[in-house]
Amino acid sequence: MTTASPIRLADVLAREGRDVLTGEPSRTLVEALIQGVAVLDGERRFLRGNAPARLRLGEGAVASCHAALHGREAPCPECPLRGGVRAFDTAHAACVALGPVPGDGVVCVSCEPPPAFDARRLGGILDFTGTAVFVLDLEYRFLFVNRAYERLKGIPRERLLGMSLAETSGQEALERFKTSARKVIASGAPLEQELRLAVDGRERTFQAACIPLRNIAGELDALCGTLTEITAHRMAERELDDARRRYQAIVEDQTELVLRLDPRLHRIFVNRAVSRLVGRSVESLVGGLFLESLPEGEAEPLRRRVLALTPRAPTTEVRHLVTLTDGRTRCLSWTVRAIFDDAGRVGEYQATGRDVTAYWRMERELIKSEAKYRDIFENSAEGVFQFDPYGAMVACNPALARIMGYASAEEVLLEQGDLFSRIQARQEDRLEFLRLLAQNGRVFEYEMQVVRRDGRTVWLSVNARAVLDDSGRLARVEGAARDITDRKRAEEERMLLVSAVDQSAEGLVIVSRDFRLEYANPAFTQIVGGGQGQTGGGDLAGHLASFLADSVRKMLSLGLRWSGRVRLTRTSGEEALTDTLISPVRDAQGHIVNHILLVRDVTYETGLEKRLRQVEKLEAIGVLAGGVAHDFNNLLTPILLNTEMILADIPWRDPLRKPLADVVRASERARDLVRQLLTFSRQGELTVGPLPLTPLAKETVKLAQGMVDARVEIRARISELALTIEADPAQIHQVLMNLCLNAAQAMPEGGVMEVGLTAEPGPPRPTGPCNAAGLPLTELAEGPYARLWVTDTGHGMSPDICERIFEPFFTTKRPGQGTGMGLAAVHGIVKGCGGAVLVSSAVGQGSTFEVFLPLIPRPDPPEEDGLS
Repeated sequence: MTTASPIRLADVLAREGRDVLTGEPSRTLVEALIQGVAVLDGERRFLRGNAPARLRLGEGAVASCHAALHGREAPCPECPLRGGVRAFDTAHAACVALGPVPGDGVVCVSCEPPPAFDARRLGGILDFTGTAVFVLDLEYRFLFVNRAYERLKGIPRERLLGMSLAETSGQEALERFKTSARKVIASGAPLEQELRLAVDGRERTFQAACIPLRNIAGELDALCGTLTEITAHRMAERELDDARRRYQAIVEDQTELVLRLDPRLHRIFVNRAVSRLVGRSVESLVGGLFLESLPEGEAEPLRRRVLALTPRAPTTEVRHLVTLTDGRTRCLSWTVRAIFDDAGRVGEYQATGRDVTAYWRMERELIKSEAKYRDIFENSAEGVFQFDPYGAMVACNPALARIMGYASAEEVLLEQGDLFSRIQARQEDRLEFLRLLAQNGRVFEYEMQVVRRDGRTVWLSVNARAVLDDSGRLARVEGAARDITDRKRAEEERMLLVSAVDQSAEGLVIVSRDFRLEYANPAFTQIVGGGQGQTGGGDLAGHLASFLADSVRKMLSLGLRWSGRVRLTRTSGEEALTDTLISPVRDAQGHIVNHILLVRDVTYETGLEKRLRQVEKLEAIGVLAGGVAHDFNNLLTPILLNTEMILADIPWRDPLRKPLADVVRASERARDLVRQLLTFSRQGELTVGPLPLTPLAKETVKLAQGMVDARVEIRARISELALTIEADPAQIHQVLMNLCLNAAQAMPEGGVMEVGLTAEPGPPRPTGPCNAAGLPLTELAEGPYARLWVTDTGHGMSPDICERIFEPFFTTKRPGQGTGMGLAAVHGIVKGCGGAVLVSSAVGQGSTFEVFLPLIPRPDPPEEDGLS
């Protein structure tokens, strides 16, 4: 094994300074060396080092480093730790100072004979290689394996060491390795070969090596094996070969002419199409000069154009005539591309050619017959033009002059400069036109806006082509233009109509004469799918049945219109109400070809009208109840007063006392009923002022817990925010207590009642079916509101009952169990506070009462004085 000289190794390590051997990779690399490498401080104390150094200097190094390293009994006279030379060495050891100051420390390196095999030294390096490495003794037992071999076999290293190769790889692998081992032992030289092994159920390819290992005496006592996987490499080579063969086949079978040229334009590849065209073998064509069959005066300009290609302009077109061996003249068009390397130098040229003789002959015939077709040019309905490369008009016919607003073609030709650019309404159209023309040589049906001489903008549909001169440069652009302004205007109007129909808020449906769906706009999909914001209508044809009943179809079949309201069930299961108008659509002869349906969703408006009528009804009942209460109170006062006076005068045992007491109790109940009527009509005496809702709600919940059945669980969700309203405390207490008692009575078998209080940023905007009381929702003022709700899990209410619950004296309880004034009083109190009540309920699903009361705005904090 070759080792570095001690002085050289010590000098390299000393350059790392006082942190030598504290980091990677130097620590791992030094650990694998057979030399002893140690770092000592200024007092010769051992700081760190590899295994050989720890064995020799790990203990007692302060007094004997010179003896252990240099074989001296006394300290070295030139010791770097004592101000001597920076480096002191002998044949087998060296010491190099770590810094300019003698006390900084020293790196010491010493040599001793290496063992025959030391797995610990190999492990630090070989464990990090991707190659699987293993060492066997001459009986084929494992002495060492690295991590890659451990992963390959899937057996822990601790189990592999000491095992036989036959135990891990099978008899066949053992025999194969023995054969290689015998060759290695006989020759004494490593052996490499390629193997295919089955690993994890699939065949993989490895580059295997068997290396002899000798001890210090030169005897071969172990074998080292390596396995480097090259499966991906071999697959890549095969794929590259396949790709090369496919490329060769494609190029050879190509009907176009293909050439590859070296930087001096000599042919280095010719496909069979070129060989067939010129009637010569491929071998005779390779090596020849590009365009060698042309006269030098014609070929040289074309070659200069190819040689002038740059990385920014790497392609050019070359066109020329060639006379074949059979005497025929052909016209060939070549597209030549320069291939540049990273330094910008040309590596080769690739030329793809086509036989364009037919096009060339057609062009010549066209030139010969120009006079013949001049009459067609002059009298064409389309505008025919020719521009030079700078945009100036060089030829046009009268039709183009009329399109551009000129009196004659001569006036157009008198225009100076880039006319093509000046007439463009949008310069981006001109740039795109030129890009397509440069890319393809032709432009078909290109639409652009131009400005006439009188300033009016018109649309043109242009067909044009680029005409090149003999040297391949642009000579002119010629083509024809057609005025399509009327067509574009019709298209724009049609697109405007389509956009208006698609974006209309009303549903529009077109059906055929036999009432099959042909078109439905998104608004109709929203109406039948679930209302505003919904995007799915499901089976639209199925929803048409709600609009096209038999009676409607009979009326439409007679050519009449039908209008009315249609009730339908949406995809979501909700009911909706629509205003619908169905009209026939007739053709030019007056025959009905389609029917059109205009559908407007009035579900929300209908519900709003219904709630408004309910509020108006409650308002009228409130006025009536107030008048009745006053009159009834006037009649009740003398009855109660006189009865109480009689009771005060008659003896306790008088038989009339009990009937008179019944009269007093009945009169008191009537008095309470009058008070509720006055509350409903908002004519009672009130103490209105700022009222914090949170403590009142908590107090009412505690009071309600002692008044309801124990089987009813009350859950409070009351906000801790400071929510203040303008109201009478007794009335708000009455509202919440009435709602809690009603909820408890709706759950005779027990259930869950939830009482909540929170803040809302604005007045209620119901999205689902509900009944409202208090002020109409449209009259509620903007601003923050307190939302007080009571929900129950009771039997719920049907829609017809839910509509009447706020009417005075309406009750579903048995006689003697309720007056029917509780919710009527709630309506009157909430309305007087400027709020509203929303009720949502369904049979068997419980009820929810939501009370919205306007909050008193918090005063803004005073601004701090900015003066100091």
